[in-house]
Amino acid sequence: MPIPEKGENLQVVLQEVLQVVAETMEGNWFNAAVHNYAFAEVVFAEILPELRRRSEVLYLDFKDIPSHYPAYKNIQLFFERCQQEGLNPRLPEHRQRFNNEFLERTGGRYLIGRYLEDRIEMLRGSSIAEEGRTLHLGIDLFSRDLEPVFTPYNGIIARTGREPGPYGYGNYLIVDHQTKRNQWYSFFGHLSHQLPSPGRAVQRGEQIAVLGDFSNNENGGWSRHLHYQLLTELPPEGETPQGYCRKEDVEKCQERFPDPRMVLGTIY
Repeated sequence: MPIPEKGENLQVVLQEVLQVVAETMEGNWFNAAVHNYAFAEVVFAEILPELRRRSEVLYLDFKDIPSHYPAYKNIQLFFERCQQEGLNPRLPEHRQRFNNEFLERTGGRYLIGRYLEDRIEMLRGSSIAEEGRTLHLGIDLFSRDLEPVFTPYNGIIARTGREPGPYGYGNYLIVDHQTKRNQWYSFFGHLSHQLPSPGRAVQRGEQIAVLGDFSNNENGGWSRHLHYQLLTELPPEGETPQGYCRKEDVEKCQERFPDPRMVLGTIY
């Protein structure tokens, strides 16, 4: 490893070294060598401001909720309370109220919905749940505000679009990242309608979008959040990537849609 010159920032040197490592790595970029998520925190920019410093897990699989959790962190209790009041807890305005209280009480900025988490309780009654596709293939980052969104790495805006209808992505975009030996993609869902033009080159850490709101179904009808997903190939033209999978398909899906922490770092 090179020794920094006097006055040279060690973080910059490390970043340059690890970028070279990422670009010259043999075989598939998404291999065991990058499962050390600390690697990601040096190479890749944060896709939301302060993501790695001000985030906390939101357990959306009821069976995983720690028994010691206070009521304001326990979404199962929130669902039960809403149902007692005759409210639908899955409506975005009610979910947003829960998220806002959680963030206000903890001083956080984001709540994290985990990769491969079983979302049956969030999807109950939907066609996705009826098909048994309830394991989440991305990471969700819930916020109070309509936060700016940044690209983690150099690339080109490959596609932008809108997926209408219930349980859709709303406005989305895909960034095509290419290193010397590998090509991979970042998918960003639930954005505002102001999207960059396809074909535009973007640099690591450059703002590319803003989160969308649930008013007028801009973000697909969800509480405010970013769905971030890694892709090893583009979906067919006019389609969006599969966001959930069945338990029996999980190994195949992990190959196509790797753990986003390879880019996001050790956020949980």
